[in-house]
Amino acid sequence: MYTSASLLQQSVAHSGLRSGDPAQQLRRQAVAAFTKAQTIGWWKRLLARITGRPTHLLDLNDLPCQGALAQRRYAGVHLVAIDAIRGSEGREHDFDATFYPTQSHNMDRWASVAVAFQLGIALPPVELVQAGDTYYVRDGHHRISVARYLGQKEIEAEVTIWE
Repeated sequence: MYTSASLLQQSVAHSGLRSGDPAQQLRRQAVAAFTKAQTIGWWKRLLARITGRPTHLLDLNDLPCQGALAQRRYAGVHLVAIDAIRGSEGREHDFDATFYPTQSHNMDRWASVAVAFQLGIALPPVELVQAGDTYYVRDGHHRISVARYLGQKEIEAEVTIWE
């Protein structure tokens, strides 16, 4: 099994980075991993279009019942399957349906999160809204994207349920 650090290091193994400031090396590895994630996402979106599968994140603001919600309640912090997270509040164009980054302007933040993962820095839980069986991201898009890229199946999340 690969660790987060080894997966990011593999992303730039072909570049021959061996010397220099360790922090700069981690940053270069994370930027290379972002580029690889963006490329993988591009190919996956192309394949999805060819096969007729959706390629975009659902928009929380498009929920038909949003204006008539009967109840919103805080459900606490849980481990949530990344595959169950299929929507976003306001960032649906920055990531695709599988949370690969689609926009280059996400690189700096994505790389910073990837470096934090490499260093084992504890990051706060992501914030999700659960509507039915689907989760929508309010905060933590980059954390989810990096976690998915690194092969995590679940992520810690603060969940609010909309009924």
